[in-house]
Amino acid sequence: MRRNVGVLAPIREYVETLVHPSAQQDALTAARHRAFIAPRLLGSVVALASFPLYLIARGTPSAIELIVFAWLLAPILTAYFLSRTGRYESAHVLSSLALTGLVTMVASVTGGIGSFAAIWLVIVPLEAALSASRRVVATASTLALGAAGLLVVLGSTHLLPPSGADPEAALAALGIVSAALYATGLALGAEALARTSFWLLYAEEDRYRLLAHNMTDVITRHGRDGAVLFVSPAAEQLFGSPVGGLQDHGLFDRVHVADRPAYLTALGDAAALAESRSVEFRVRRDLVDAAGRTVAQYVWIEMRCRPLQHAMADASEQDNREVVAVLRDVSARKQHQQALEDARAEADRANVRKSRFLATMSHELRTPLNAIIGFSEMLMKEEVLALDQKRRNEYASLINNSGRHLLGVVNGILDMSKIEADNFEMMVEPLAPAQVVAHCCELMTLPASEAGVQLAKSVG
Repeated sequence: MRRNVGVLAPIREYVETLVHPSAQQDALTAARHRAFIAPRLLGSVVALASFPLYLIARGTPSAIELIVFAWLLAPILTAYFLSRTGRYESAHVLSSLALTGLVTMVASVTGGIGSFAAIWLVIVPLEAALSASRRVVATASTLALGAAGLLVVLGSTHLLPPSGADPEAALAALGIVSAALYATGLALGAEALARTSFWLLYAEEDRYRLLAHNMTDVITRHGRDGAVLFVSPAAEQLFGSPVGGLQDHGLFDRVHVADRPAYLTALGDAAALAESRSVEFRVRRDLVDAAGRTVAQYVWIEMRCRPLQHAMADASEQDNREVVAVLRDVSARKQHQQALEDARAEADRANVRKSRFLATMSHELRTPLNAIIGFSEMLMKEEVLALDQKRRNEYASLINNSGRHLLGVVNGILDMSKIEADNFEMMVEPLAPAQVVAHCCELMTLPASEAGVQLAKSVG
């Protein structure tokens, strides 16, 4: 077994190198090219190699025998044509034309439609069937039927040359055996293509099945009325429900009542307008708590839906157009968006409170400062204004009250803000003038003897 594999490996590698680069991108197309090239090359090479043995056994070949062996170059040429151009259908047409021409010529000199070679006309459309092209099969069938009709006409009009018995008997066996072998090669090629197609289809289905089973997103297919026709296994984890419970209108029943119009509108627009749609809605998820009870929880789902392409192929089937959708849990994103909105709203409220606070503090600070500055200036112009002692005491009292009020406001601000000690020193320095003003005003309201005593204590 290993020896056979070792012997065939170089042949397979050589055939692989003959496949046109345009066909190597697709596994099925490459397999069809190999199925066309390999039997023609191998069959022609083996037949040409056996020609000396045929001469030894047969003797001097006849003209028809030389034509048959010369025709063995045609498969090689068609294989070379496909290898160089990659035109698969054209290569099949050329092969059918060459085979039909050879069979017609051999049959015309060996008995017409009753010749042993006429059986090869059946092989022509069978060979063309491997092309998987209706045009190629129709062309090959036309060539075969036309050749058969030509042989019948020539035979009925006695225009065919007479054939010898001995060459016909010898070639008859060769023709039947070669036709059987050729048909066997076609059958093996067809079986190989069918097997390749099956494995490619299975591999693709397995790949999509693997994606559907391992994707966290849920894939659904919907009818025109929104009914679920298919749902991927990931739905069990997303919705907490078996897949069968989501079929038909099971998914619709789980959508929040307020979001059902948006859900149906997205599916309806995707089906009717043949356009992609995206919508977010809430869906009920079944959870099991620690006590084993089923608890319903609503989660946010983002659904992107679009019409199926195969359903759009025929415009007359628009009413039956289906929709495929991808559903994803976006609850975390929704919570993040809500947190951002709450933070933004709180920042706006804090900004309003800050503005109100600054406006209030501006009024509370300016009012006593204006009183202190105004009355202190009046005291500085005591001689000009001719202020008496009562008036001076009154002004000093107002300055004292304003300074104490200002000091109380500032201390209240500092208490509310709870500033650290390091920052506190920087903000206390501006308070010294207010304290000095308040203290001086208090001294001015006392009699001269008591004011001197208090001033001495302060200096000390």
